[in-house]
Amino acid sequence: MKKILFFLFLFSLLILPLSNVQAAGADVHVSIYPIYEIAERVGGERLNINQVTPDGVEVHGFEPSPRVLAQLENTDLFIYIGQQLQGWTENVADNLRDEGIKVIDLTEHVDLIEYDGHHHHDDHHHEHEEDAHHDHHEHEEDAHHDHHEHEEDAHHDHHEHEEDAHHDHHEDGHHHDHSHGEYDNHIWLDFNNMIVITELMVEEFSQLDPEGEEVYRANGEAVIEELKALDQAYEEGLQDLKNDTIIVSHAAFGYLAENYGLKQRAVTGLDPHSEPSSQTIRELIDLSRETGQEYIFLEVLASPRAVNVVAEEAGLEILTLNPAAGLREEDIENNENYFTIMYDNLENLKKALK
Repeated sequence: MKKILFFLFLFSLLILPLSNVQAAGADVHVSIYPIYEIAERVGGERLNINQVTPDGVEVHGFEPSPRVLAQLENTDLFIYIGQQLQGWTENVADNLRDEGIKVIDLTEHVDLIEYDGHHHHDDHHHEHEEDAHHDHHEHEEDAHHDHHEHEEDAHHDHHEHEEDAHHDHHEDGHHHDHSHGEYDNHIWLDFNNMIVITELMVEEFSQLDPEGEEVYRANGEAVIEELKALDQAYEEGLQDLKNDTIIVSHAAFGYLAENYGLKQRAVTGLDPHSEPSSQTIRELIDLSRETGQEYIFLEVLASPRAVNVVAEEAGLEILTLNPAAGLREEDIENNENYFTIMYDNLENLKKALK
């Protein structure tokens, strides 16, 4: 009887669809949470989606441990945000390319806005689709998100990387020339960019697991509809404002400001670990008085010290504006995600500006 059961087990393995075997071995690693959220929604049913930067960690200062780096060497696809959002990613990406592993820098596929150093943005490089509405997680070094069982004998199909390959998923064939200036690397705070990223993931996941293409496309369409609804909510919610200036803890919200007609002024620049000068503090205090500000925005996972100074001196109330770069423990407990956080941000923006 035992022999019969054993042979039945072997037979069941033989008749499993090849795509299931491939899916069990397809590992995708993404650098930070918001990209993980999209990747999981698009491909989580069939692929092992892993988040490299643990939740509850400020992404700009994170460095992966040797163990995490070793895990990355066994991935099939690494997706990250370049433009020095996280310094470690470029070296890791170069090493993975040398090993024949497919690597995608998302900043090469979306439209970026230039950061002018004055904590607000005037020039935007979005090409809008016709129907677009834009005027536009205690830290453990080895934390590793994998929400699917991983088989030890999984097959890894590494893709050859061509250094000069350029992927462009815009219908209008727009090319992204990022050869000059400093660019805002908080690309996930542009919902149109997130649509492009979703479309890119559908294509890349379909190449990684062709049998799952139908699933990826259906999932991608659902995500895109959510992103469009989010954009429309911002478009409608941020009309007829009494004030169009937001004072934020660091310059992470340039895309939101640019897309919805706001002016961003920040305590620190693109790197939240930099210290603001006394002149910057004074200018923000003066600005808040001149523009009739009642609120200043503090993001989660950031030091409140400088924001507290401005708030106390100018008599401002502190509100949360969450860049959703990572989830806190309380966010996970409350089933928060990128989308719910963005809607919460909208409510706080409306409170401050209307």
